[in-house]
Amino acid sequence: MKKWQEKFYTQTRLFTLAPEVYPLFSFSKDYDILSDEMFEAPKFKKHAAGVIRTIDKTVQMLQNSNISEFVDVLGKLGKRHIKYGVVEAHYPVLGNAVFQTLEEAIGDGFTPEVKEGWVEVWGVISKAMIEGAAN
Repeated sequence: MKKWQEKFYTQTRLFTLAPEVYPLFSFSKDYDILSDEMFEAPKFKKHAAGVIRTIDKTVQMLQNSNISEFVDVLGKLGKRHIKYGVVEAHYPVLGNAVFQTLEEAIGDGFTPEVKEGWVEVWGVISKAMIEGAAN
């Protein structure tokens, strides 16, 4: 796993910002939060890769002005996350974790303009998932 993906869950502070969300993850039952074993677990790696793929796909769709077809997929993802215990209040925390990870990874390249673009990406993702969960 790429180090920045691990940081997404640690130094990006998802589990540091909101340790209460850790039990929502399937791998939490088998590993202590932030343990080396957790980072090596196939379930953790699969979930981290899926989050990154979803963010990447959203960026691609926005660049191609094709986001409307992906919004349905995000809505279904939001609906599925209800059964895991995800609530609307979790989305801003996750967004902050994404922004902090990117800022750490990009450094000075994480300009206000770049951050604004990522805020837009996260806005699309979270809005679609929240609306999907509500329907």
